Amino acid sequence: MSADKKTLKNIENTILKMLTESTEEQILDEDTLINVLKDSKKTSAEINERIATATQVEESINITRLGYKSVAIRGSILYFVIADMAQINDMYQNSLQFVKVLFNKAIDASPQGST
Repeated sequence: MSADKKTLKNIENTILKMLTESTEEQILDEDTLINVLKDSKKTSAEINERIATATQVEESINITRLGYKSVAIRGSILYFVIADMAQINDMYQNSLQFVKVLFNKAIDASPQGST
């Protein structure tokens, strides 16, 4: 998206430069400026279409990401609780396999769609 926005800005600058450097007669008579305007209109339409599509995809990604928020919160709480248990007593040092089992149980027990 940023490359497309940069392209649009470059097109704008090119058109403005050509307009400022041309006299009134040259603006009306020169095919170069007219061709640049036609090309820039076409390019601008294509870029705006891509930006609109990218915006829709970004919204979809954000909605999907929010669906995983509750799982991420529960997972991080579970991780830090288990990691800190060893500070209470050495007996609570757990293997990775045990942590994975607890994590999977917590994920299975979490309500679907809640935040």
